[in-house]
Amino acid sequence: MFTKKNLYLKNILRMRVAEGRNLIKGLRLDRNEKVDLWPSNFIHNVLKSKPPSFFSTYPEIANLYKKIAKFDKVSEDQILITSGIDGGIKNLLNILTQPKDVISVLSPTYAMYEVYSKIFQLKLHRISYTENYEVNKKEFENFFKLKPKILFIPNPNQPIENTFGLDEIKKIAARCKKIKCFLVVDEAYFHFGAKSALPLIKHNKNIIILRTFSKAFGVPSIRAGYTISSKDNMEILSKARIAHELSSVSIAVAEYLLDNFKMIRNNVSKIKNSRKLMLKNLRNIGLESRSQYGNYVLIKFKNKTEAKNVVQFLRKRLIYVKGPYKKPWDCFINISLGPFSIMKSFLSGLKEAKRRRLFT
Repeated sequence: MFTKKNLYLKNILRMRVAEGRNLIKGLRLDRNEKVDLWPSNFIHNVLKSKPPSFFSTYPEIANLYKKIAKFDKVSEDQILITSGIDGGIKNLLNILTQPKDVISVLSPTYAMYEVYSKIFQLKLHRISYTENYEVNKKEFENFFKLKPKILFIPNPNQPIENTFGLDEIKKIAARCKKIKCFLVVDEAYFHFGAKSALPLIKHNKNIIILRTFSKAFGVPSIRAGYTISSKDNMEILSKARIAHELSSVSIAVAEYLLDNFKMIRNNVSKIKNSRKLMLKNLRNIGLESRSQYGNYVLIKFKNKTEAKNVVQFLRKRLIYVKGPYKKPWDCFINISLGPFSIMKSFLSGLKEAKRRRLFT
C-alpha cells in the first residue's frame, strides 16, 4: 500500500500525449531533433558486425564506457551512462538532494527540470532572462542566498539562448563551492559551438557535466546520455545506476557513431552553415531571430496572436515548430535547424504566411 509520503505524486500533472506529427511527410522543427534522415543502410551498418546472439543476450556496455572515455579524454571511472540527460538529472537529484532542498535552473529551459523538482519535492528557484536575453542578475544573486544544493546551467540554454564562457563558469563554480553547492553544466548542445566545461573538472570538484547523444549525434531515439565528474564524485553518483544502463541496440548505435564521428562533424558543419543562412533569410523577411551556438533559432513576432497563427498555419502544411511560449516569451517560436536545403520549405511556408498577413 502507498503511504502518505507517496500520495503527493498523485497531484503532479504528467500526461502521455501523442505528438500528432506526420513523421513520413512532415518537417520536424519542433524538438531540436536531427531534421534530415540517416542513410537507408544506417541500421545495417550498425548491426552488421554483431553476433547471432545479439538480441538474445543482456546488454554489454563496458566497451561503450571505454569509447566515451577515449572520446572525451577522461577515465572510465569519471563517467556514468544514463537514459539521456534526463536520466542524469534524475540520478543527481535522487542522490544529492532531500525534500525541501533548493535547486536552481535558468528559465525557460528543458521541462524535465521542473518535473523532477516536483517528484523529489524540491524548491525550484528559476533564474529568468531580461528582455535583452540576458540572465536576470538580481535573481541570479538571490540564488546564492537560498542555501542551494545544485545550480543547473544549460550551456547553451534553449529556447532563450545564452552561453557562459569558461572563465564565467569557473567563477560561478567557485561561488557555488563556498556554499557547498554543486554546479551542473548541461552540455546537450555544446557540439554546435559552445565551450565545454570539461577542462574545469580537474580543479573544480563540485562541477558535474551532462552530455547526450540526442542533439549533435542525432539519435534521440536511443535515449543515451552520460554524466562526467571527478572520480571521487562518481564513486557515489555511479552507485545508483540501474542494472543495465542502455539496451543493446542503443549501445551499438552509440558505439558506431563514436567510431564514425566524421559523420557527426559533417552534420554539425551543415547545421552551422544553415544557421548563418537562416538568420540572413529571416532578417530579409523582416523577422528578429537569435541563434549562435545551438541547432535551433528563436524567432520573434510582434505579438502572441501572430506567433500562434503562424504555428497553426505551418502545422496545417505539416511543418512543425515550437511555440508560442508562456509570458513574457509568448510572441516567440523556436525552430530546429537542419541542412539549408531542407529548411527552404520552412522559409517558403513562412513567406506564404506573411503574404496572407498572418504577421507583418
